[in-house]
Amino acid sequence: MIDLPKKFNLCTEMRKLYLSNDYYVSISRENESSEDNYWSNSIDPDGNKRNRIDEKEQYLSDITTELNYIKQLKPGKILDIGCGLGWLLSAVEEDWKKHGVEISKYASEYAAQYADIKNEHFLNADYESNFFDLIVMHHVIEHTQDPIKNLKKAIKILKDNGIIIIATPDFDSGCARHFGNNYRLLHDSTHISLFSNDSMHRMLRDHSLVIDYVDYPYFNTKYFNQDSLNRLFNVKEISPAFYGNFMTFYCRKNKS
Repeated sequence: MIDLPKKFNLCTEMRKLYLSNDYYVSISRENESSEDNYWSNSIDPDGNKRNRIDEKEQYLSDITTELNYIKQLKPGKILDIGCGLGWLLSAVEEDWKKHGVEISKYASEYAAQYADIKNEHFLNADYESNFFDLIVMHHVIEHTQDPIKNLKKAIKILKDNGIIIIATPDFDSGCARHFGNNYRLLHDSTHISLFSNDSMHRMLRDHSLVIDYVDYPYFNTKYFNQDSLNRLFNVKEISPAFYGNFMTFYCRKNKS
């Protein structure tokens, strides 16, 4: 577990979010690991040491729904924001013109084998307006200090009727309410902007996106098992993976 800000109470903060009509809760973090350590040398909420370079097959298995959705789209130009090691782009068919942007030098150099990669903050990246047919922000927006500015830029460079896929944790999920500050996704020091299901719906619609579908991946993953279910009874420990922890929004940009 990581040290949380003093007097921080997840359930109270998310209740304030609902009542205030804001889109997210900002949380200050101390002693954050570097972007490069995130990929090659990090510790998950259960205390397990991880090297994400070894997790490609598991990652691709976890995003099967997203990849199947992309396969049924007409190929065009795709941008993966926060593309990491480029594994999503590696699994997209070659008919697509693939682009990615990634802040980590380590990850972006690795991803360059799969696509045209920019190694910089997305907000600093130079892309034309109305350029991309598909934009993916897969578990990225919760890592940004200004999610609204990032979302607005993504919408600006997306074509009319283009698709944007946004995935993020739900910090007001059933599991989050049950475990409070022991909610596992709170114990990632890079999670600094915390959304709820309600606030994500509001934010996307308020920025002229049409939500076609929302997915809550769990039952078709390896994390749907007896051990995870048994862990739901011990709220003194870090919460397990569970339905509703993650939410994936499939949206379209309204015509200007």
